Amino acid sequence: MSTASIPSPAPVKKPRCSRAAPRQGSLAFPVPAPGEQLLVGLGNWETYLMLDEALTGRGFRVKYHRGKIEIMSISYRHESLKKLLGMLVEAFADVKQLDMFPWGSTTQRVETDMGGEPDESYTFGSKRGEAPQLVLEVALSSGGIEKLPFWAEKEIPEVWIWQNGRLHAFGLREGIYEPLSESRCLPGFPFHLVEELLPIEPPTAAVREFRRRLVAGK
Repeated sequence: MSTASIPSPAPVKKPRCSRAAPRQGSLAFPVPAPGEQLLVGLGNWETYLMLDEALTGRGFRVKYHRGKIEIMSISYRHESLKKLLGMLVEAFADVKQLDMFPWGSTTQRVETDMGGEPDESYTFGSKRGEAPQLVLEVALSSGGIEKLPFWAEKEIPEVWIWQNGRLHAFGLREGIYEPLSESRCLPGFPFHLVEELLPIEPPTAAVREFRRRLVAGK
C-alpha cells in the first residue's frame, strides 16, 4: 500500500449535464453525468438540508462542508468498487473473528459544519458507538469537497481512499490525517492484497481468493 499523499487531481472540467434538474420551489440546478461531481458552489446549511431531502432516493448524493455544496450522481463502477472494498473488510473481520458493526452509508453530520454519506463505514468491537471508526471512500473523479478535511470535522479515526488503483489509508492525529502503513482499526489488514485482487471479476471470486490467502497466511 502506498503511504504517499494522494496525487494532485487534474484540472476540473465543467461537468456534462444529462437532463433537466429536479426542482424544489424556484430552485433549479444541473445534474452531473454518472460518476462525475458537480461543485454547486457556496450555500448555507439550510440549502444543503433542502437539497439532500429533495434528492433522496433519486440516485444522487449531496455533501456539505463549511459553505460548499457538492452533488454526485452515482455510477455502477463507483458502487461496485465501494461494495467490494466493504466485502473485503467484512471478510477480514470474519476470518480474524473480530466483532464489527456495519454503518454502510449512514449520513454523518456536524450541525452547520458538515453533512454527507460515506461510501462504507464500520465500528469494531463489542459496542456500536456513536459514529463510525473507519470510513471507506472511492474517488473516481477530481474536484469537489476534499475528503480528509471533510471527515476530520466528524473526527473519524481512520479513512481509506481508493484512487487510481491504490488504497490509501489515513489516521487522525490532533485533527489532521496522516498516512498509515498499517491500519489502526484493523491491524494486519493486507492492503497489498486489495490492490492485487480488486480487478478480479466477478467480485465474488476476488473475495474467495482474499479469504483463501488470509487463511493461508499469504
